[in-house]
Amino acid sequence: MITSPSYQAYKELFHSQYNDLCNYAYSFLKDDAAAEDVVQETFIRLWEKHQQLIDIPNIKAYLFRAVRNNSISVLRKQNTEDAGNKGFEWTLETAEDPQAKEVENAKPYYEQLIYEAIANLPPQCREVFNCCRIQGMTHQQTAAKLGLSAKTVENYMGRALKLLRKYLQQYGLPVGILFMLKIFIP
Repeated sequence: MITSPSYQAYKELFHSQYNDLCNYAYSFLKDDAAAEDVVQETFIRLWEKHQQLIDIPNIKAYLFRAVRNNSISVLRKQNTEDAGNKGFEWTLETAEDPQAKEVENAKPYYEQLIYEAIANLPPQCREVFNCCRIQGMTHQQTAAKLGLSAKTVENYMGRALKLLRKYLQQYGLPVGILFMLKIFIP
């Protein structure tokens, strides 16, 4: 058993704050298991950084902020996965749909809309999007090619995807179609 003073303080902090932090995480996530995972992950990170965090005046506030931020990260990840799943579900529905022939006939229309949406992007966004999505380059490779920072490339990609979503939604196309660009654009 570990008997160091820092471990004992950590253990006491864990036992005194665990339930309150789980309840706080639950207020964001609405899932007991996910809330516990977030709190446990927060405490693991706290232990990994405990030498650097020794002088934090209000550790309780730090923990609540960390749990809040981690909960928001989990929600963002879930939203991203849900958006991808919706696109996948849409492709399954069209494949199993008796009117799949009709959808197949509409494919050139979808391709045209995607080309128009990409063409309507601002020049820098379009160039970054083409490198990352069409050519399959990483953000770092795109940054090196275009003489930008990786963070700038990431920002341009976020902006491009947002504009593409907005454009495609005007025509009733599912957002998940953006994940299938490789299918439409060789």
